[in-house]
Amino acid sequence: MEQYSGLSRIYDYLVAGVDFDAWIDYAEALLRHFGLQARSVADMACGTGNTAIPFARRGYKTFGIDIAGEMLALARAKSAAENLSITFLKQDMRHLRLPEKVDLITCFHDGLNYLLEIEDIKQTFHKVNENLLDRGAFIFDLNAVTWLSGSDNSITVVDDSDMTIIWETGYNKTANIWHINLTGFMREGEYYKKFAESHREKAYRPEEIASYLEDTGFMLLGSFNAFTFDAIHRKSIRHFYVAQKMITE
Repeated sequence: MEQYSGLSRIYDYLVAGVDFDAWIDYAEALLRHFGLQARSVADMACGTGNTAIPFARRGYKTFGIDIAGEMLALARAKSAAENLSITFLKQDMRHLRLPEKVDLITCFHDGLNYLLEIEDIKQTFHKVNENLLDRGAFIFDLNAVTWLSGSDNSITVVDDSDMTIIWETGYNKTANIWHINLTGFMREGEYYKKFAESHREKAYRPEEIASYLEDTGFMLLGSFNAFTFDAIHRKSIRHFYVAQKMITE
């Protein structure tokens, strides 16, 4: 997807300080907390593989799903460098179709915030349900309304020897949508190549997400302030949700 062609080249640079193994530690802790087990996982919006790869290292049968071919190419290269067996699939999460059903489906790093319409969220939840085994688990995070809505119209510049990145952010309170306009200049030999992209994320309230999960065949087991077992509160920046596929007779 053209939207990610530039971002894919700098994404790992931007998230270099993120401990993705700790994200998987937390996901496993959530599973244990609710007495759930998983041997297979599909990681949606996997990007360059930063959350899919730790699952594979731990012995899970792993699928990585992303809409951006440029991201997946990097993910495949990183996985191959570690001799990991991960099946990466270029798919829109709204039309998720795995080769086989899995025990666990995840979506991290606000991947679901990129779905700007309620029907897109519901359709994605429905497809997740279809691709889970009976009583399978769905673990995901979302950026919080209170954090996104606190964004002002600001410009940030990162200047490195091989790149310059400029991004402008703002929040549309009527639509509950946060936008990022990203411009970058990347060194290619003696020259710099420019790219420009726009990204948007929609903020959803916990009560909305709970309703959408119920509508699509899930039982919401819990929602938490990120990386804790504390309840979501007004100052939460990121929310985590744990849902289980309900069995219908």
